Amino acid sequence: MPQAVMATGMRRQSAAATFLAPLRRIRAKRPGVVTSVGVPLRRTPTAGASVRLFCLNEIRWCTVSEAEKNKCNDMKASFAEAKIVPALSCVEGTSPLNCMKIVQDNNADAVTLSGTLTYRAGTSYNLKPVVGEVYDQGVGTSYYAVAVVRKNSTITINSLKGTTSCHTGYEKTSGWNVPIGYLIDSGRMSAVACDIPKGVSDFFSQSCVPGAENFAYPSLCGLCSGNSSSGTQCGKDKYQDYDGAFRCLVDGGDVAFVKHSTVLDNSDGKQSASWAKDILSSDYQLLCRDGTRADVTEWKRCNLARVPAHAVVARSDVDESLIYKMLHEGQQKYNSPSSSFKIFDSTAYNGTNLLFRDATREFRMISNQTYQSWLGDEFLQAMTGIDCIRDKLPKALRWCSISTKEVWKCGGMARAFKNKTLDPSIQCVSAVNHEDCMRLIQQKEVDAVTLDGGDIYTAGKTYGLVPAAAESYSGKYLIQTIRIAAELRLKSEICALPSSPPLQPLIGCCLPSTKSCQSLSGGA
Repeated sequence: MPQAVMATGMRRQSAAATFLAPLRRIRAKRPGVVTSVGVPLRRTPTAGASVRLFCLNEIRWCTVSEAEKNKCNDMKASFAEAKIVPALSCVEGTSPLNCMKIVQDNNADAVTLSGTLTYRAGTSYNLKPVVGEVYDQGVGTSYYAVAVVRKNSTITINSLKGTTSCHTGYEKTSGWNVPIGYLIDSGRMSAVACDIPKGVSDFFSQSCVPGAENFAYPSLCGLCSGNSSSGTQCGKDKYQDYDGAFRCLVDGGDVAFVKHSTVLDNSDGKQSASWAKDILSSDYQLLCRDGTRADVTEWKRCNLARVPAHAVVARSDVDESLIYKMLHEGQQKYNSPSSSFKIFDSTAYNGTNLLFRDATREFRMISNQTYQSWLGDEFLQAMTGIDCIRDKLPKALRWCSISTKEVWKCGGMARAFKNKTLDPSIQCVSAVNHEDCMRLIQQKEVDAVTLDGGDIYTAGKTYGLVPAAAESYSGKYLIQTIRIAAELRLKSEICALPSSPPLQPLIGCCLPSTKSCQSLSGGA
């Protein structure tokens, strides 16, 4: 039976990601309700003794740009003219993250976010999705992120390493966050010390990742070609966005990370551009998570993740039915070509997807859903894989060893990591036996230990530990990642030994019971 590295908790973490990520603490709901100036509220308790804003005369919408502010002000005037209630007001923000903070602090009530940002709003700002966008009858409030290859290639999801890749853009949902998060979370790609761009650069031989030109990894832009209006390759590239990433594949890339409709929208005579006029959808296939492939029409069963639609998020004390009522009445009044204001059209503001995506057909209320249930398991797994912040890494990972040989090998691993400047560093901690290691992990005196099958059972049943990574012996990807919540203390005790020779790495092994140190001699 494969051995596994154990740690405390219940949060999912990638086996190949940076060891154990710190526990993200979700802020507890604040008691009571803070009322906004000039907005009469009536308190009404709900199940679980929480308090919600039941009667809200005005919805304060946070805008993330100047163009969004202009559209919001026009929407406010149009809603007022149509006597839609609650009334709308606009609050100026500077970015989606800034708006999350503004909503959290009760200086606004709502903002529209992508799936990736909805994840951040839930994990870091305690916000919830309340209204979802609907795009078409085929997928409703979601779309699917897919990996596309040429039919005559032999590539599978398990053989992507070393291929050339085409992405819609850096940190784009379908083109970066989902595929890269999935590859990390499934153990196929590593991202040492949270340096995800380096992990991608090491994994693919060449890529086109529009927007990645500022990273010190040239291969991220090696497949890009630029365009006539762009001074630098990879900045504004003809291979950006969905159509561009697919064009990158057509022009010679090995795999394109796009959404489920991209190939069908750009093939079989549906695309008038010269590069796409002879493309047949039957010449391309999708990569499935189980290692198989499928026709591009089978995206519902063969995809990397279902990507939730953009959603309006709000605090948990805001009644979602009030926001939905306002938006639903607004869409009925202002969603036709003849209407003076068009709720799902941004062309009048020299932009796209302002406030809501232009492809939206209607709104759908999200009742009593957490951000986890709205996003779905596969999308959450991908976000877990890519959700890594270098500044929050622990300075050292304390590894538990139970014999002299293990201590020496651990010391060698620590020196090797140090020589390669890998973070976090390794600190070797000695224990009497495996169960002693389990106890020390539970007491947060060490962070990890490698166990076999029998000890894994004891670790889980008696000490509440869960596997964080599994060994693979056959070369196949047998790693199963499990949701964990490992709380790593950022302070580590490294023993500086006076007897150590000058300029030699000082790698010590601290005994938790005595805090004494054993020297691990060896060269750098």
